[in-house]
Amino acid sequence: MVSGLLSMFFSLAAFMGMLIAALLLFRTENRGHNSRVLAYYIICFVLFSMHNLLLSSGYLLQMPYLFRVTKPLSYAVAPLVYLYVRGNVYSETRFRKWDGLLFLPMVLHAFELLPFYTMKGKRAYMEDFYRNMNKGVEQTEGILPAYVHPVLLLLFSAILLYRAWIILRSAKRRSTTPLEGRNKDLMAWLFFFLGINLVFLGLLALHMLIFRLVPWNTFLITSLEGALVMISAGVVLFFRPGILYGFRGEMLVIEPSGEYAGPQVGTKGESRGLTLPEEKRRDYLERIREHFAQKQPYLQPGYSLKQLSEEVSIPYSHLSFVINHEYGMNFNELVNSYRVEYVKKLMQEPGAHTFTLEALAERSGFSSRATFSRAFSRFAGCTPSEFFRNTSPAQGPLSQIADVQQNPNS
Repeated sequence: MVSGLLSMFFSLAAFMGMLIAALLLFRTENRGHNSRVLAYYIICFVLFSMHNLLLSSGYLLQMPYLFRVTKPLSYAVAPLVYLYVRGNVYSETRFRKWDGLLFLPMVLHAFELLPFYTMKGKRAYMEDFYRNMNKGVEQTEGILPAYVHPVLLLLFSAILLYRAWIILRSAKRRSTTPLEGRNKDLMAWLFFFLGINLVFLGLLALHMLIFRLVPWNTFLITSLEGALVMISAGVVLFFRPGILYGFRGEMLVIEPSGEYAGPQVGTKGESRGLTLPEEKRRDYLERIREHFAQKQPYLQPGYSLKQLSEEVSIPYSHLSFVINHEYGMNFNELVNSYRVEYVKKLMQEPGAHTFTLEALAERSGFSSRATFSRAFSRFAGCTPSEFFRNTSPAQGPLSQIADVQQNPNS
């Protein structure tokens, strides 16, 4: 009876996790850096649940080579939590240079367990394990002495989760404006997400202290707690689709570093007091220019700074700063200037006389004819029809349009 209930519980956790991970990884609008990090975290718990399902049901005795294969992943949970919190707070679009070192303990533990994975007579070892589930705390499978890995794992995880907590608390304190809308929901989710992982870590530490004093099934308790973490996060994600499908709001906060100091976030996500090294600014400018020249993303209606940040792998705050200070305009103005240049080339092509203002606006990514006319007048110095008459003698719908652009709201 108990075995059947455990199997159902682990199956539910695994199914829920696989569904969420698939949504995070394969939905087009969800393929951002932070969504992938959250998906990797959930996949870890999916694998834990599947392993525990096989173990609690006894099927693992028929497949002893799978015993403990998920154990190294326990060292990946805390780094993924830390990277996910940090990435959301600072609107990161990719890993930093040394982030891979956070997963070095996982790799080392996997190598340490290689002799155990390939050992003979593992079935007899597992039968002994079934007779004493508390033996899981001793961690005798690897090269290191008993109890060393649980202690290392707790210390390693505590340091990273504490660091994530400091980042999150600092972000809330340093925000210069009250959090509203999506950012408020994101902050609440990050506190909840980090909180359940801190509780899980605390319970693991408690088990380490009392497992010799209380004859509990340590494997069962820790497995259930891990599945509860997965189910709790899954329930929140399903009922808060803004989290699951990706946030499109402004950044929570700009990160202070050696590159700049004293930044603040304005009411529209604008950075103040932000400076970047000349080399980094040149690199960012080259990425933007190359991306615009090759992909022409500005032709997409409603193209946003968030999209550009993800496509060129430049932090949101840095990207906004570079555009404002290097181009002398905001993002929307920059996009419109590229659109106007595109239209000017389009109007000089053979057959351009067949275009209407609406057609030109639609082909160049503008949301309306009035917006197109205002932008064209600003960046070209004349109305679209004036430009057309000065560049082509052809007569057609465009050349016959009255200069309503001069008063586009009429």
